Amino acid sequence: MRILHLSDPHIGRDGAGGSLRLMLGELRQPRDVDAVVVTGDLADDGATEAYATVRTRVGDFARPLGAPVFHTTGDHDERSAFAKVPGRGHPEGAVAFPGEERAAVSEVGGWRFVTLDSLVPGRVGSSTGSI
Repeated sequence: MRILHLSDPHIGRDGAGGSLRLMLGELRQPRDVDAVVVTGDLADDGATEAYATVRTRVGDFARPLGAPVFHTTGDHDERSAFAKVPGRGHPEGAVAFPGEERAAVSEVGGWRFVTLDSLVPGRVGSSTGSI
C-alpha cells in the first residue's frame, strides 16, 4: 500500500496556494499511489471556494492514478463549508459513523481508512484531523 499524505495546504478564498499546485506537479512521476490523504487546514479561512480548489487540484492528480482521495478537517477549517464540498471527506461508498458528519470508514486494497473530525470551532491550534 502506497499512500501519498498531504497536509495543511491552507488554500485561500481566491484559490491561491501555489505550493500545492507546484508540489502536485513535482509528484507526477509516482505511478503506484494507492490512495491520497489530505489532512487538516485545507482552507486557510474556511471558504467554500478553497475546498473546491483543493478537491479539484488533488482530484486531477489522483484520478489518472486510480487513487481515491480522503480529506480531514484541521483547526483552520470550517465544518459547514467542508461539508458542502468534500462532504465526509471520503469517496462514495464510505461507511459513516452514526450521528457524525465528518467521520467515516472506507477500504482500499484491504486497508481501512478511518477519519475522525476533532475540530474545535473557534480554537485554532487545538485540534488536527486524524486518519
